[in-house]
This record gives sequence, structure tokens and C-alpha cells, in this order.
Amino acid sequence: MPLIGQVGRKRWRARLAMSVIYLILAIGAVTTIYPFLVMISTGFTGPTDQNENRLVPSFWQDDEKLYAKYLDDKFSGNAGQIAAFTALTPKEPGDSKEYEDFMMALDPMLWTAGFRTAPTQVTSKLSLRYQAWLRSRFKSVKDLNEAYLEENVAFQTAQPPIEQLERPGWKPRPGRKWEEWLEFKKTLSVEYRIPILRSRQYQEYVRTKYRNQFQDVPREVRGSATTFEELHYDLRRNYADEIRREFMSSGVGPSADQHWNGESAMPLLAWDSNYVKENAGAIKQEFSSRNYRYVFDYVALNGRALWNTALFCLLAIIIQLLVNPIAAYAISRYPMPATGKILIFLLATMAFPAEVAMIPSFLLLKDLNLLNTFWALVLPGAASGYMIFLLKGFFDSLPQELFESGQMDGAPEWLMMLKIAFPLSRPVLGYLALLAFMGAYGAFLYAFLVAQDRNMWTLMVFIYQLQLTAPKAVMMAAVTLAALPTLIVFLLCQRVIMRGIVLPGER
Repeated sequence: MPLIGQVGRKRWRARLAMSVIYLILAIGAVTTIYPFLVMISTGFTGPTDQNENRLVPSFWQDDEKLYAKYLDDKFSGNAGQIAAFTALTPKEPGDSKEYEDFMMALDPMLWTAGFRTAPTQVTSKLSLRYQAWLRSRFKSVKDLNEAYLEENVAFQTAQPPIEQLERPGWKPRPGRKWEEWLEFKKTLSVEYRIPILRSRQYQEYVRTKYRNQFQDVPREVRGSATTFEELHYDLRRNYADEIRREFMSSGVGPSADQHWNGESAMPLLAWDSNYVKENAGAIKQEFSSRNYRYVFDYVALNGRALWNTALFCLLAIIIQLLVNPIAAYAISRYPMPATGKILIFLLATMAFPAEVAMIPSFLLLKDLNLLNTFWALVLPGAASGYMIFLLKGFFDSLPQELFESGQMDGAPEWLMMLKIAFPLSRPVLGYLALLAFMGAYGAFLYAFLVAQDRNMWTLMVFIYQLQLTAPKAVMMAAVTLAALPTLIVFLLCQRVIMRGIVLPGER
């Protein structure tokens, strides 16, 4: 029976009260949904904007932020390199066709590949393309490891070789990997190609010589520059000072601008700016999906995590739906003088956090030689004081005439339990099954404690390990994907949950 009748609802006081109640419920819903939406949005971002905490990532709407994010990604988060190219290359757009033809014909040793994995990232645009190229070239990871003398677990762990072509005297490590890397570089488009500039080589030489202390650089060398990135080397002049003579005799390699025949400097940043404007949609899509694609690859790389989690959840549901209903049925059908004390003891287990019992459970499982098994994951949570108490109250509310009729027909107790009590308890059992699923799926600390073998790790344990190396944006993507199963189960089983909660109280 409703608290307010149909007639009373038309009064202004009742309407005001209902409006306030609905407003409070709406605010509560927003405060619940907002953090989840921010978590999803953060999964679309990267190192430059992962701390914005916006419902809509800024680079989706702001072209300047998209361009800044693109440059940070292309130069792998190297702010010094971005500053150097900003100072050395013209801002005005040059002949794009001339620049593209020049870069595509340029020797691979005169340009470095951009979009590498930055120190604050775990994946990159270049790594994903390189790994796809390796998959097309090698039949298996074993063949890849034999060819490159590496120990990759999967293609997802293979990384491009290091390039430091700007540093004087740097030599690549000879071998098949470097030779095939040069072959792969030739397949890259202009977007990936960062030309080697003589001024950048000169900057790196001066930086190394003076140990990254710009104040130690002589005034005649600094000129008007205030940072290493502002030092300029003019190819058209013959320098006679000592520093430049040392630089030229240090084994410095050729540079791309030595072969450039344009009227002005190579329009690298101007070309990038125009490229971002023309391909903004594709760039936004790649940025937005990169973290989620990496998490999918991470889960696929650790494929046993899904199997372990699914089996753990299934066993937890089955065992808890066997132990708890039978225990509750026995207490309900065969009450004892100490039944009240037994229920108080069962409820007392809810007064202590689960962490209190972890160490005793670990020691007991160790004595039984059950560590690193599914039994270690399932058995300690097989009995639940809350479930037994809830089911006992529900069994008590069932009509006793049903059991008396069964006894008159000669049905044994176990048959009445299976044919009468359990079928009538389906809503409650369904609710308890959902609780068992969510408890097993979200278990992390205990699962890691009793199953430390990597082959027994569940999905939550792998996600915890991921956060040790992954940035915030990748972790938000991982947590979002991990939350989807429980969200889907909750949305599909709302009626079961409500019936499981309401029916025991009504009876």
C-alpha cells in the first residue's frame, strides 16, 4: 500500500515532497554515474591530458590541443626535441609535395622513426605498426626470437631497435634485426619520418661536451641562444672556431638538410600542422582507441587470466549455491535449542573484515598443500554467514503444509528440499548467485595471496600488475573494460536482484 494515496498526491505539499525525493534520487544517480563516465573518458586520453578529468576529452574539440598532442606523440614526449624543431623549422607552409617527395626518397639513415613509445607510455603508434609487420614476416614468436636472438613472450612485446642518429659517433648494433628494421622503415609514410638536422647533431654534441650545463657553454658558442635547443648550425658558413672543428671531427654522420634543395628550411612542423587538419578525424580515433586496444592485447597476451577468472567465478557460484542452501535448510527444518546462538555466530563473521582471516586461511591452505589451486580460491568462501541467515529466514517463511503433504506422500527430506524448497527459492538463489559472481570476479588481494603462480592469476591480479608500469590513462581503460561484465550482469539481472531482495522481506 503506498504511503500517499491517489487523492493526496494532487496536493501541493505531496507534489513538493515527491519532487524533493526525486531530485535527491537524481543527484544520487549523477554522483554515481559521473565518476564512471570520467573514468571512460580518461581512457581516451594520454600522458598530456590524462589529468584533465573531463567528460569529453579536450582534443576532441580543440584543434590546437590536438596538434600539441600529436607533436608530443610524434616526438615521444621529448620536450627538448619539440622545442628544437620549433626553433629550427619554419612555421609558414612550404611546398608540401616537394617535402613529401624528398622525405620518401631520403635514405633511412638520414631520418628517425617517430611515434615511439615514450617513457611515460606502454605502447605507441610505431610499436603497433612494427608488431603488425613482424606478424606478416614471421610465422610465430619462436621464429622471431631465433632470428633476432631475443626472448619475446608474444609479438606484443617486440619493440623497434633504438635509434640515436643525431648523436655524433653513434653506431647501430649490426645484425639481422637492424637490417630488417631499415627495410621496415622504408614502408613508413612521411608522417613517421623525422629528418636528421645538422643543428640537432650540433646541439647534442654541445650538450654532451658540457654535460647538459648550458651555463658552462662559452659565450662565443652560445651567441644569442638561451638553451641548447636554440643553438643553430648554418650549413652555408665555414666555421673556424674550435668547438665546430671538434664537432666536425667527432665522427658526425650526414644530415638530411645537406640534401635539401628547397629555398627555405624543411617545413616539418608546417607539414605536420597541415596533416593534422586534413586527418583530424582519423587521428582522434587512433588516440581514443589506443589505450583500449592495448588492454585487449594485454588480456590476449595473458590469455589464462580470462580462463582462470571464468572458472573461478563458476566454481564459486556452484559451491556457494550448494553449501549455503543446504546449511540454511538444515537449520530451518531441524531447529535446535542453540539455533539462535548459531545464527548469532554466523552473523558475527560479518563484523570482521575479510583481511583478518587471510593469514590464517593462507597458513591452513599451505598445510593442506592447496596453494596455487582453484580449491584455494573457492573453499575459504564456500560458506557465508549472510547467505545462510538470509536463506534460513526465507525457508522459515515457506508454508509448512507443503512439507507435510510431501511427508504424507512418502517423500524423503532431500527430495522435498530439491522439489519444494529450492524451486520456491529461485529469486533468492539467483540474487545470491550474483553476489557470489561479483565477489569472485572482483577478488584481488586474496586471489593473489593464495595463488601466486602466474598461471593461476585472475584478471584482477593482472590489472594490478599492469598499474605498476602503465600510466593513468591506460589504467582507466583497463578498469573500464574490467567493469563491463559486472555492469552487464547487473543490467540484465535487475529483476532477479530486486526479487531476491524484496521477496524475503515480504514473506
